[in-house]
Amino acid sequence: MSTLDGKTAVVTGAGRGIGRAIATRLAEAGARVAIIDKDPETAKDAAAALNGHALVADLTDAAAVDEVTAELTETLGVPDVFVNNAGILRSGRLLDSPVADWDAQFAVNTRAAFLATRAAAVAMRDGGKGGAIVVLTSNCARTPRMDLGAYCASKAATDMMARCLALELAAHRVRVNSLCPGSCDTELQRAQWVALGIGPERQIQGDPTSFRTGIPWGRLATPQDVAETALFLASDAAGFVTGQSLHVDGGQTLT
Repeated sequence: MSTLDGKTAVVTGAGRGIGRAIATRLAEAGARVAIIDKDPETAKDAAAALNGHALVADLTDAAAVDEVTAELTETLGVPDVFVNNAGILRSGRLLDSPVADWDAQFAVNTRAAFLATRAAAVAMRDGGKGGAIVVLTSNCARTPRMDLGAYCASKAATDMMARCLALELAAHRVRVNSLCPGSCDTELQRAQWVALGIGPERQIQGDPTSFRTGIPWGRLATPQDVAETALFLASDAAGFVTGQSLHVDGGQTLT
């Protein structure tokens, strides 16, 4: 039997990148997968590739979250697994970056994560079968980074939200864990390199002049690295794991 046979999994922001890799891995493990994305085209493309279901919503909008959750439960039932992956990154130092960049990152990385995760958690609680929630944050939720102050703060807030939810939901047998990737080879990461005028070598090797941590493992994470860990946290293999923040970063936060 596959790891998630007979289960339903929902992944937000799964049209591309890490989210799509996670959705693919959960489908390979036997789950029926629903994809929630703001972009209709990428959502439909990913769902078609996985024989899954595409749902479109702006998760920063509370009413839209309620609507898409109702559509999801009506179509597929209460999910067994929910992965909140949707997020954005805007580089810039706190002293110089626009307030709009702060607001945008908190809107998507924190507010939307809260709204979507809470909606899934309530459905799981009321459904009475328990479940597993995985919230994608970042290894910089606990490690400060130059040029990423707003992003770090937004992810730190979301990481703590997930831990508090784990406490609230334990009695209902709903597990909640954070998955914290490090520097990962994605479109989002490449856009950051362009904005900062750097490349992967500097990310891997580090830069003491700007207090940038390198990666002891000697390479970037891949979306597949993150997806394998998401599968573990979603599966019964992690059945006694809740309220944890699991780093997938090749040792980037060891120092």
